[in-house]
Amino acid sequence: MSPISLKNKFSLVAAVLLLPQIVCAVSFNLGSINFSPVDETKKFSPLANYLAQQLKSEGIDQGKVIVADSIPAMAALLRARKVDFYIDSLFPSFAVSHLSGSKFLLRRWKMGKSDYRSVIFTRKDSGIARLEGLKGKVIAFEEPFSSSGYFFPKVDLLRTKLRLAPKGQGPETVKGDEVRYIFSHGDTNTIFLVLNGAADAGAIDGEKYLMLTKNLEGFKVIHETDSLPRQIVSYRADLPVKLVTRVKQILLTMPKSDEGAKVLREFESTTKFDEVPPQAMDLMMGLKKYVHAELKLQ
Repeated sequence: MSPISLKNKFSLVAAVLLLPQIVCAVSFNLGSINFSPVDETKKFSPLANYLAQQLKSEGIDQGKVIVADSIPAMAALLRARKVDFYIDSLFPSFAVSHLSGSKFLLRRWKMGKSDYRSVIFTRKDSGIARLEGLKGKVIAFEEPFSSSGYFFPKVDLLRTKLRLAPKGQGPETVKGDEVRYIFSHGDTNTIFLVLNGAADAGAIDGEKYLMLTKNLEGFKVIHETDSLPRQIVSYRADLPVKLVTRVKQILLTMPKSDEGAKVLREFESTTKFDEVPPQAMDLMMGLKKYVHAELKLQ
């Protein structure tokens, strides 16, 4: 080897040794389900970034928002360790837990509300006064993954021993011993399907019902579901206990700091996170068998 090439070799080795050590970034991944990943990422980013900042002592150096477009997709991300924590309403949270093994941690007070309930309503001139009166009728649900616009009211219909089946296209005759259902793809659509007679009844979040019908006459509520947690914080089953405990502490104490309170306000006017009350947990556990049955249909 010539003296020049040997000198160049030693220079290269020295340069490599002097380079800053490259360390792989460790992120805290917060998951959500939505068909609009850009909007959802914008919504969840303040919380993801805040948690990452608070978790620096745990080796976390950045927060990421991971958006899935379906329940099975979110479950797969949790199983693959690409999502650490996941926040959603009760039915998707239960379904994802069944498919991935994720565990419930806390309740989220979204838009200042800890709990909510669904209502089933009809027109006042429908002649329907209770759930049993829906036999041979059509009910409008919102979406097949909605807790308040589908799952909660459907469970109560099933508990009343009513038979449910999706309504097909066209002028299909509904059998007298069953309730047929359609999806409106929006709470406002549910209201107008009932108003226009395309559906005999509708199911919707109780507060949205009051808001959307305040200037409309001719409706009546025939049933209210139990009040259940508005949203649940879940985590993947194999996440280290130390990290889960630390995140729980951070979430519970957010309202006590100016920065934490600010992030909560930015996160859809969240009031706080708290423990799920025992009574609410009992009601939630009573829904498990219906979640499992629902997943077989989807």
